[in-house]
Amino acid sequence: MKKEFLIGCNYWASNAGTEMWRQWEPETVREDLKVLSENGVEYMRVFPNWRDFQPMTPICGSSGKIVEYRMPDNSKPSNPEFLDETMLARFDEFCDLCDAFGIKLVVGLITGFMSGETYIPPALFGKPLHTDPFALLTQQRFVRGFVNRFKHRDTIYAWDLGNECNNLGGAQNENDATNWSMIISNAIRAADPTRPVVSGMHGLVPGGNAKRKWTMAGQAETCDILTTHPYPYWVQYANQDPMLSMRTALHATCENKYYADIGGKPCLVEEIGSMGPMVCSEENAAGFMRVNLFSNWIHGALGVMWWCANEQDMLNHTPYVYQMCEIELGMRFADGSPKPVLTETGRVSRILKTFDFELSKAREDAVCITTRGQDQWGMNYMACVLAKQAGLNLRYAYGEDELPEAKVYMMPSVTGGSIMRRDNYLKLQEKVKEGATLYISNDVGVLAGFEQLTGLHIEDSCAGRSGSLVLDGETILFNRNRQYNTVATTAEVLAYDDLGIPAVSINRYGKGKVIYVNFPLETMLLHKNEFTNENYYKIYRKVFAHVLAEQEAGTENPFIGLTFHPEADGSVLCAAVNYSKEPQAPSFVLKKGWKLEKVLYGNEQEIPAFDACFFRIKKV
Repeated sequence: MKKEFLIGCNYWASNAGTEMWRQWEPETVREDLKVLSENGVEYMRVFPNWRDFQPMTPICGSSGKIVEYRMPDNSKPSNPEFLDETMLARFDEFCDLCDAFGIKLVVGLITGFMSGETYIPPALFGKPLHTDPFALLTQQRFVRGFVNRFKHRDTIYAWDLGNECNNLGGAQNENDATNWSMIISNAIRAADPTRPVVSGMHGLVPGGNAKRKWTMAGQAETCDILTTHPYPYWVQYANQDPMLSMRTALHATCENKYYADIGGKPCLVEEIGSMGPMVCSEENAAGFMRVNLFSNWIHGALGVMWWCANEQDMLNHTPYVYQMCEIELGMRFADGSPKPVLTETGRVSRILKTFDFELSKAREDAVCITTRGQDQWGMNYMACVLAKQAGLNLRYAYGEDELPEAKVYMMPSVTGGSIMRRDNYLKLQEKVKEGATLYISNDVGVLAGFEQLTGLHIEDSCAGRSGSLVLDGETILFNRNRQYNTVATTAEVLAYDDLGIPAVSINRYGKGKVIYVNFPLETMLLHKNEFTNENYYKIYRKVFAHVLAEQEAGTENPFIGLTFHPEADGSVLCAAVNYSKEPQAPSFVLKKGWKLEKVLYGNEQEIPAFDACFFRIKKV
């Protein structure tokens, strides 16, 4: 059976938003689902509001001491989990409606945070929800009761820990965050071991630090599926350029693959959206969704889900009365008609369903290593964009983990005096001695054995400055935080800067080679607007020319991203995505001995804005 690509949205009923379960209107829900399903929505992420489904309320005696817990009407609960039977019946009816329209559900269990507001049972007010023993016990009981009640429903695809529970507060360190995730995931699996457990978290880092406690490793240890919520409007460096730009279009693809590669688990683009008409037009939001569906599909994402199904601009309760950014995010207008983003979602869904093949994993050209001390997300994001412009596809790794085998490794924009574990650093050098290529660009990083590795001798160093270099006749501008005054000993210098210092060089190291860029090519672009219209990517194209020469097809167009998917019969499916707001002529060049067999979708001569072309090539 062909692997399913989850296409859908996050859902709150159009009449009530977060008050959906209190203001239950099954006919409204039925109409919502009808329109959504007719336009390609086959999966929805849904939320049993924790406040409503487990309304456990303290009864206080003298001096405010808690005597016992009851339901909000002062009655005793009918079940040991304090679950509200009326709400459970409504969720059961909701499942019936979803069944009728063939919609599968990802259920966010601990929905205690939503759209800027906290929704928790009164019994837990003031408690650190990730660490307090009573809070943890209460959450486990909720999970046990809810999952046991609904695990027989075929419409449920997966259980989600909850919506962005890292916003609930209480985790003081990485252990707290991972421990909470393990407790909740274990409670899910104890009740239902048959379905995958989805993270539901966002804003993860490879390893814990003082500011960020929620890690890719921690979520991968406890969950079956990782999640990203890549809204360009909110994510650092992703809102630098317009929505319809290459940098913004690659945000979700880069972040999702970053999580999946380092976590070692499938990753779902669980929430994505434009953040409404103050950010871009409805037509441009549709183009943004289109390119993200194609791009994430070819790069191995589990699926893409829009935030959210319906407009919420007619609602007069919190959080919508004070969160203006939450009310115009739907796939449908307020009158219920489909927005362009919904109709375009349906169109792409139908296109993908016409393919009678299982898309193999895209071939990866280099391993990009995240190191200590640097802006890890920023570095990986910029490296992804530059690589895509140059014609390369990256795999991501964390310098504290065992490094995967590869022909090419990258350590972009290294900084600090402790960039990675020494044993990994030595192993990496051995891989180069055995024939691998290592690319290094330097911010203010300290690299042991620098001269032997790079073939450059540092005579002096000082605070950095802006400068320029000329590479193959083209001037490229740069910024550096520290200036390393080097002279070549064994390195071949490809370009000098305007002070006569080697800027780009290659050094033989054993059977392999080390490429060195004497400025932080990737992180210097973090705050530079629309750098994809300039020539920075040509450094990658130059130093990785030997990698590009091995590919079966290529294009000089920097706005066309190519991936290669080998097939069992020796042919290769090529996926080309236009990451530009303008139609682009890719002018594909096939490697000698290869020919175009069939175009499966699109036009290989010109790819429309934010669209794609899929074609199969085979050996002559």
